[in-house]
Amino acid sequence: MRNSTLDLLNGFIGNWKTEGALTDGTIIQGSDVYEWLDGNFFLLHHVNVRIGDLISKSIEIFHYDELEDVFRAQSFDNEGNISISAMKIAHNKISIEADDLRFKGKFKDNEIVGVWEQYENNCWKKWMDISLSKL
Repeated sequence: MRNSTLDLLNGFIGNWKTEGALTDGTIIQGSDVYEWLDGNFFLLHHVNVRIGDLISKSIEIFHYDELEDVFRAQSFDNEGNISISAMKIAHNKISIEADDLRFKGKFKDNEIVGVWEQYENNCWKKWMDISLSKL
């Protein structure tokens, strides 16, 4: 039976224009697409962005972990990296935690806005501002 908590992911569904900047001023532009796999148990996320001169593409799959009450995701990118993260959504606020990255953001009208941080030298440092606008 499908857990209704999965409905919290409905806010992501659709095509998004992605814009942002790294802390050094490098521009981020591209697109994100979120869609349910048949049955609406797993959310598929496609990323296609340009970060300065670098093209970054990845695919990510989300599922709900009932025991821990979090969304789990595993992503695979065009450079061979694999990342595992945990996400929580409450009152339109989004938090994501991975090994050395974390995100704090929110749903705002037809946007997702937030900040990514990286863990470096034993502390968290701002990495990028990001905004997704629904198309």
